[in-house]
Amino acid sequence: MAKHRHDHPDMIEEFESAAEKLAGWIGQNLLLVGGTVAAVLALAAGIGGYRSWSTANEETASDALDRMRGSYLQALGAEPGSLEEPELANPAAAKAIREEYLPQFREIADEHDGTVAGTLALFEVAALLEALEREDETGAVWTRALGQVAGNPRLEGLLHQRVGEAHERNEAWAEAAASHERAGRLEGYPLRYWALVDAARCYASAGERGQALALYDQVEAESPDLPLPPHIRDQIRELRAVAAG
Repeated sequence: MAKHRHDHPDMIEEFESAAEKLAGWIGQNLLLVGGTVAAVLALAAGIGGYRSWSTANEETASDALDRMRGSYLQALGAEPGSLEEPELANPAAAKAIREEYLPQFREIADEHDGTVAGTLALFEVAALLEALEREDETGAVWTRALGQVAGNPRLEGLLHQRVGEAHERNEAWAEAAASHERAGRLEGYPLRYWALVDAARCYASAGERGQALALYDQVEAESPDLPLPPHIRDQIRELRAVAAG
């Protein structure tokens, strides 16, 4: 199947708008950056159900993903219009549903390879694999997704942060920090400074205090109005106190 470019102007403009709204919401609610990737995807889903892309191929792909995501959430018992997965009382039932939908999301990724929605379908595949405790299979999914996001810093940034979150869940702090930092180094990624904050936090957890402080200093110098949560500011003060010796 022929590949299509991901950097359609309509998609970029709407993503930037969504990212700006999300960043403001984060600041108002003093949220930690961990989890913002899921929030961005949820916000994108809420704005037209992934339908901000301009070409016929993108619209077809985003419609397919939107329908599949809605069907999956309905199968889990989510309320109509909900963007979050409910917790089922029966783990076996939840596992069976995820096993059922895993190949269906893979099919969307295969059929719409090279589209934005096709790449987002890979995000869903990886999330299902993690929920099924098959993390050893996610590496190939992320590698494939990375091959599709070249030239689109918005999706690439999301991808790196999603990988970072997966490393965090495994308490692989150095790997998590590196993934978040990759996102933060992408100048076209609207949430790059939040990604650098995530990277700094993970470096601190990995015992790399110097690298953590250097990133915090960069964020404060380049984005001084970023509304950092109190616990992050407390960590910055502690790191500086240790550095001052």
